[in-house]
Amino acid sequence: MQDEIIAVYEKEEEINKIKERLKNLSFGMLAKSKHFEYSLSEKGTSINLLNEKFIEFERIKIITKRKHKTSDKLTYDFYYELDDGTYILYAIALDESKCVLINAFRVDRNLKRFKKWLIKAYKNQLIG
Repeated sequence: MQDEIIAVYEKEEEINKIKERLKNLSFGMLAKSKHFEYSLSEKGTSINLLNEKFIEFERIKIITKRKHKTSDKLTYDFYYELDDGTYILYAIALDESKCVLINAFRVDRNLKRFKKWLIKAYKNQLIG
């Protein structure tokens, strides 16, 4: 079963509202899922890079909200733009008693092009 994107936040005002929920967190404070640990080694992403960039909240350019079919839990995908135009994705369950990092990895794809595609593909889920 596929997870369902239920909202896409691309307007700065809406992104800032959700970013506020991250501002009191550090990478070390996030509980790490087993999937995150597996994905880290599978994708070869540096944990130091993930740790370093996490607090650079101004890099967040788009956020998606997902509903997971198997558990009905909600998670947020935060897309952080890097200096070279690629991005890091952090998938975080913010609504748990302790915030959980579900997954995080670097993507060697242009974020601006991906953002255009995402907005077009999920125009009915756009917020703001």
